Amino acid sequence: MIFRNAFAAGVFAALLSAPPTPVRAQDTVRIVPLDTVTVQGLGTPGPALRAPFPVSVVQETEIRQARPALALTDALSALPGVQVDNRLNYALGERISVRGQGARAQFGVRGIRVLVDGIPATLPDGQTTLNHVDPGALGRAEVIRGPASALYGNASGGVIRLAPAAPPDAPLASDHRVLAGSDGLLRMETSAGGRAGAAAYRAWVSRLSYNGYRQHASAENLNAGGTFSWARGADQVRLSFTAVRYDALNPGSLSDSLLRVDRGAAFARNVEQRTGEEGRQGQAGIWWRHQAGPGALEVAAYALARSIDNPIPTAVIDLDRRVGGVRATWSADAGPLRWLAGAEVEGQRDDRLNFANQAGERGTRTLDQRERVASSSAFAQGAAELLGRLEVLGALRYDRFRFSVRDRLVSEANPDDSGARTLQRVSPALGVSFAATPAVSIYANVATAFETPTTTELANRPTGAGGFNPELQPQRTVSAEVGAKARPAPWLWLEGAAYRARVEDALIPFEVAGAPGRVFYRNAGHARHRGVEASAIVAPRPGWSARAAYTWTDARFGRYVVDGQDREGNPVPGVAPHRLDVSLLASPERGPFAGMDLRHVSSTPVADDDAEGRFRSPAYTLLDVRGGWEGARAGRVALSPFVGVMNVTDRVYNTSVVVNAFGRRYYEPGPGRTVYAGVRLTLGMPES
Repeated sequence: MIFRNAFAAGVFAALLSAPPTPVRAQDTVRIVPLDTVTVQGLGTPGPALRAPFPVSVVQETEIRQARPALALTDALSALPGVQVDNRLNYALGERISVRGQGARAQFGVRGIRVLVDGIPATLPDGQTTLNHVDPGALGRAEVIRGPASALYGNASGGVIRLAPAAPPDAPLASDHRVLAGSDGLLRMETSAGGRAGAAAYRAWVSRLSYNGYRQHASAENLNAGGTFSWARGADQVRLSFTAVRYDALNPGSLSDSLLRVDRGAAFARNVEQRTGEEGRQGQAGIWWRHQAGPGALEVAAYALARSIDNPIPTAVIDLDRRVGGVRATWSADAGPLRWLAGAEVEGQRDDRLNFANQAGERGTRTLDQRERVASSSAFAQGAAELLGRLEVLGALRYDRFRFSVRDRLVSEANPDDSGARTLQRVSPALGVSFAATPAVSIYANVATAFETPTTTELANRPTGAGGFNPELQPQRTVSAEVGAKARPAPWLWLEGAAYRARVEDALIPFEVAGAPGRVFYRNAGHARHRGVEASAIVAPRPGWSARAAYTWTDARFGRYVVDGQDREGNPVPGVAPHRLDVSLLASPERGPFAGMDLRHVSSTPVADDDAEGRFRSPAYTLLDVRGGWEGARAGRVALSPFVGVMNVTDRVYNTSVVVNAFGRRYYEPGPGRTVYAGVRLTLGMPES
C-alpha cells in the first residue's frame, strides 16, 4: 500500500521536476531545450526527454557563478535523490549518497560510479576519492540515479559524470580568480586555453588555504589539470590529466555532550594523535573515437598513481597505489536502433603499511601487505525506438573481480594471512519510455547492481589480523522504478519518479571499543530502500533560472541480527528521509547578478540500533546567498567582483554524521555564518 501511494505521489510529482536550464558558453547565454540535448551517460546517447532512466544535468553557470568552489556541492546542488554533505574536512572529503546508497562511507565515496572527463575516478574495487577534482574547474555535471552496474559496473546508487569547463572561444584567453573569506579561507585559481583549427586546449591550477571553523581542521590543497582535444575527419582525440597535493588535519566527530560544550572543538584524541591525511595523486587519460559509417570505435585508457600518509587515532596508514585500465566499445546508430558492445579491463595494486600511532609518529609496524584487484568485464547495450512513441533500452554486463593479498608481516606469533577472493556477477537492466505527447513521456525500469567491498573495507578486520575479511560479502541490489518527464513550455521542465529497491548483504560500517575512530564493516541480511523524487526547473529568460528538488527516502533494514539483537525495521543510518533544495540564479550577460540556495534536511538516523531515534542528528534549514557584477569590460578585459554569505541565519546544525560511531560520537558540526568575497579577471575574450 505504501509503495502504491509512493507511486501515485511520484506520478503527481512529475508535475514538479527538471533537468538542465539555461546554459552559458563563452559569455553567450542562451536557453538550451533539454529534449534536444543528448544525454551521454546512458551509453547509447539520446534525448533526455525520452530516456527511460532518471538523468539530471547541471551546467557551467550554475556550477561556477560566484560560488566558493570549496566542494562538489556547487556542482550537485538541487538534484533529486542526491545527498551531498560538505564537511569542509579535506582529510575525509564530501559524503555523497544517491537514493541512500553511499551513506556508509566515512571517507571518499562508495556505491556511486564517478567519471571525470570520461576517466574513472572510481577505482576497480569500487572506492572513489575526489581530492583531484577541482570544483572551480568544472563545467558540467550529469547524474544517473539508481542501480548502474549494467551500465558502468561496480556501483549501486548511480553514476556521476563530471566534465571540465570548455576551452574559451578564442585563440588564447585566460581566467583568474581570487577569493578570501571567513576562517582563514584563501583560494586562488588561474586557467588559460583556446582554440586553433581542429585543436582546443585548457589548463588550470588552483591553491586553497583554509584554517577551518574547528580546531585541528586546517588544509592546504594544490590542484592542477588540463585537457587537449583534436578532431579532424572521422577521428577525435582527447587527452586529460589532473594532479593534486594536499595536507589536511582531521578534527574527528563529537558526541552530543561534547557538542554542547564547544561545537568548534576537535576530539581530544584526534589532536593527541595528530590525525589527518597528506597525499599526492597524478592521473592521466586518453580517449580516441573513429567514425566508420554508421558505427564508431571508441578506446579509452587511463593510469593513476597515489600515495597517502594517514594518521588515524589508532594507527598511521601508509598507502601507495597504482591503477590502470583500458576500455573499448563499438557502437552503431542504425535509424531506430542504437547499440554498443565492449569490454573493459582494470588493475589496482596497493602497498599498505600500518604502524602504531604514537602521537602522530610511526611506532611498531602492525600490517605490511600488498593488495591487488584485477577486474574484467564485457557488456552490451541497445536502444530502439518503436512505433515512433516507444523507447526501449536494455543492458547486460558481466563483471569479474579478483582480490588478492600477500601478507608480508609473518612470524611465529603472526600467521600468514595471504589469500584471494573472486567475486563475479551478471547485471541486467531494462527500461521503457512512452511518449504520451510530444512534451510528456512516462517511463519504467528494472535495474540491478553489484557492489564489492573495497580493499580498505576488506583489510580492516575487527580481529586485528592481516589479509582480507573472509566474512564480508558483496552487496547486491534490485530496483524497480516508474516516473514521468514533461516539457510543457520552452522555459519549463518537470520530472518525478518513485522507486523501490531491495539490497541484499547491505554493507554497514561500525566501530569497536578497542579501536575508536577506525571503521569496520559487516553485512546486514537485507535492506529496503524506497522513495519519491520530484524536481522542477524554470528558465523564463536567458540567464535566469530556478531549480527545486524534493527527495523522500525511506531506507530500512529487513533481516538484520547483531549479537542476538534483531534490528529489522530500523532505519538505515546516515540517510535523511526528507530533503528539499531550491536554487535561484539571475545572471544576465552583463551587469548585476544574484543567486540563492536554500536547503532543508530532516533529522537523520545515526545508528542501526537506535530504533527510537534518541540520537538522531536534528533537522536544519540553511540559506546561502551570493551576488556581484558580471563582465564589466574594457576591450578584451572583463572584471567581475562578487560576494557571498553562507548560512545567512547562522543556523546551528550538523553537516554530516558518522554511522555507528563508538562512544556515540556521531556528529560532525557545521560552520556558522561565513562570508567570502572575490574578483574574477578574464583576459583575451572577444567582445560580444
